[in-house]
Amino acid sequence: MADVNYIFLLSLTIIVIGYIVKKLKIITEENGKVVAKVIFNITLPAIILKVTSKIEFKLSLVLLPLVNIFFGIFMALIGLILFRKYDKEKKGLILMALIGFNVAHFSFPLIEGIWGQEGMQYIALIDAGNAFTIFVLCYIVGSIFSPNNISEDFVIDFKDTGKRLLKSTPLMCYIFALIINFSGIGDTIPIFFWDLLDIIARANTALSLLLLGIYLNFKFERTDWATILKILITRYSLGLIVGLLLFFLLPSDQFDLLFRIILTISLIFPIGLAVIPFSVEFEYDQKLISMIANLTIIISFGLVWILILLLAG
Repeated sequence: MADVNYIFLLSLTIIVIGYIVKKLKIITEENGKVVAKVIFNITLPAIILKVTSKIEFKLSLVLLPLVNIFFGIFMALIGLILFRKYDKEKKGLILMALIGFNVAHFSFPLIEGIWGQEGMQYIALIDAGNAFTIFVLCYIVGSIFSPNNISEDFVIDFKDTGKRLLKSTPLMCYIFALIINFSGIGDTIPIFFWDLLDIIARANTALSLLLLGIYLNFKFERTDWATILKILITRYSLGLIVGLLLFFLLPSDQFDLLFRIILTISLIFPIGLAVIPFSVEFEYDQKLISMIANLTIIISFGLVWILILLLAG
């Protein structure tokens, strides 16, 4: 395990560099979309293939994606109860803000820097569950409450949802990596392929942290602060409670310390960046969802830092 403070300081410095180059107008948020596409379609898939195809699977590992999926469903139900009096549009935006996490861009650089490949095996499986949570659950919820959905009897378009999943490069890479893993064909694949993946994957850390800085924005409008605070309190309080309960209640003889730490911190990661393009597609308030996403990056960075120091002892 590397020095936690040192890794977080390095990560914070790269995020600040991303923010500075944006403020100097060397790179704009519009350019950031290109960086995001490179990460989403090239460097992130390389990490997924590299790590997931070589995981030594145990039954206990199934818990990692399942917790993320069921926590997403749990948060959706809690949101429906707590925010039931809100109008349709605001309710849909709130529910999307409560469901799913920014696992890959936010946590992969930190986890790899602190725990290396051992930590990456755990966080990759959490991200596999998060892919379902974001691209299926969050997307469906956003569709149901969308301002452009005038139908009272909403019917889930499974065909459209299926197409969206098939277009998700990371999700397809998870499936491909699992096929390689379970079939045992990894040893027959030329070493050139694995070396190529390794080189491409190395770029993911710097690009992901720079992207967080590029998207970081400290201009928050005062309107809707009551709603934002309710979302943040709900998201982080429940994430911390459920995460800490899992950390202390899961038997240590079956789930090692690293497993429980990563599972715990995974429930306080920022909002998934995919929620922003969803808000555009479904005609929600994009400024409001962007404000919430920015705040969660800042809050999660501090909370994860503190929690790792406390739990790792």
